Amino acid sequence: MLFAESKRDKAPTRRDFLAGLAAVIAVPALSRCGSESPSVDTPAGSDPGTGLFHPVPPASEPLMRVRVLRVAGPGAQVLIGRATQWLALGASPDEGTEIVLRGPVVVHVGPDRWSVTDANGVSAAVDGFEPLQFAALSGDEHDLVVQKRAYPGRIRLVSHGDKGDRGFDVINLVDMEAYLPGVVTAELFAHWLGETRAAQAIAARSFAASEHQWFRNRREWDVTNTAHSQVYRGRTDHGPSLEAVEMTRGVVLGFQGGLVPGYYSSCCGGIAASALDAIGPNPVNGMRPLEGRAGQDVCTSESIAHWTIDRDVPQLTRRLATWGRRDRRSNLGDLEQVATIEPIARNEHGRPTRYAVADATGRTVELSAGRLRAAVNFSGDGMAPPRRRLWSSHVAVTISDGTASFAGQGIGHGVGLCQYGAETLARSGTEHEEILRWYYPDVEFVKGY
Repeated sequence: MLFAESKRDKAPTRRDFLAGLAAVIAVPALSRCGSESPSVDTPAGSDPGTGLFHPVPPASEPLMRVRVLRVAGPGAQVLIGRATQWLALGASPDEGTEIVLRGPVVVHVGPDRWSVTDANGVSAAVDGFEPLQFAALSGDEHDLVVQKRAYPGRIRLVSHGDKGDRGFDVINLVDMEAYLPGVVTAELFAHWLGETRAAQAIAARSFAASEHQWFRNRREWDVTNTAHSQVYRGRTDHGPSLEAVEMTRGVVLGFQGGLVPGYYSSCCGGIAASALDAIGPNPVNGMRPLEGRAGQDVCTSESIAHWTIDRDVPQLTRRLATWGRRDRRSNLGDLEQVATIEPIARNEHGRPTRYAVADATGRTVELSAGRLRAAVNFSGDGMAPPRRRLWSSHVAVTISDGTASFAGQGIGHGVGLCQYGAETLARSGTEHEEILRWYYPDVEFVKGY
């Protein structure tokens, strides 16, 4: 149950606001995100007989659920809304209950319920941990500020429930086309060209639509605002990014009637990775456009495509062993001092996919390229973060005089669009559709909505 009480007499101000806000009666009911989705647990595009996931181009604009903040720890709280901004708060959305609060609003989780206090001293609380949703009733473009960053759409708070941290997730509910400008702005340098941005917008839309279909009935959010999904900065006024999204509105990557998840990375380093190797064994990753293009990529002209990082061998050995004990799938903890790290398998384009790590006794452990990178970059369990992290898993390693030198290529997993390469192509006059065909072989362009 949602209720509110004022610690001070602010009723005249609130009445004045409500009386003058004709739009308040038009605010849509704050419903649970995903209520428009099918009631079954099978994502759109899945085969009920096999359970395999086959994403399809969206027929209408998806409502994205972006986790923008994870709040945890004793006394954890979040600040929502600008000063003087009016917000609608809904709790237990099926009840259709809403109250109006004045920003900024402070929200935290108590021992047995949410606690909400607005700038006028009005307190609202919810019995239990039902999700809360906030919508802006006033302010520029009706966006919401969370911890000083503005987001279009609505904000949903989902408690971690009975988890020990008593924390919660802050989720931005935002239409796809309002979400994408904040991605394109964050993922590319401000001075990069419009054709690069248009290619990025289509790839990011395709990736987000695929994640939405997979996760909408599996968890409370589709994507994060970090590189674990794709970086998102909320509201943006960057004109070129807004234009790139608008000019490609609704366009996604397709292949034989399906949706191609638009994986991308900063720089492939010259040789493409395949999604099956670098992302995971889901059959959707076996699509031809995700196998990678043959031949050398244009990004090799960029200085960032090649780098070298040195590691102290005894410390590297301890780091690998510590990661191995946590991973439980490797025997790295059984190795003595590392003597060699060598590729033992490559994809059809020549990019390493597996490595063998051996010690001086000849004992050897095999790892996928991605797991090797994770182990070399591992921190935790008493291990401080390395001074420099491996930027990709495409490396050649030489070990001599107690030092392991990693000569690396690229930044990121190397699947799909290479951002530095896309910009290189754009500077040569290549249009965005041709850029995407370069990185996703045999891809089609589908106007989903």
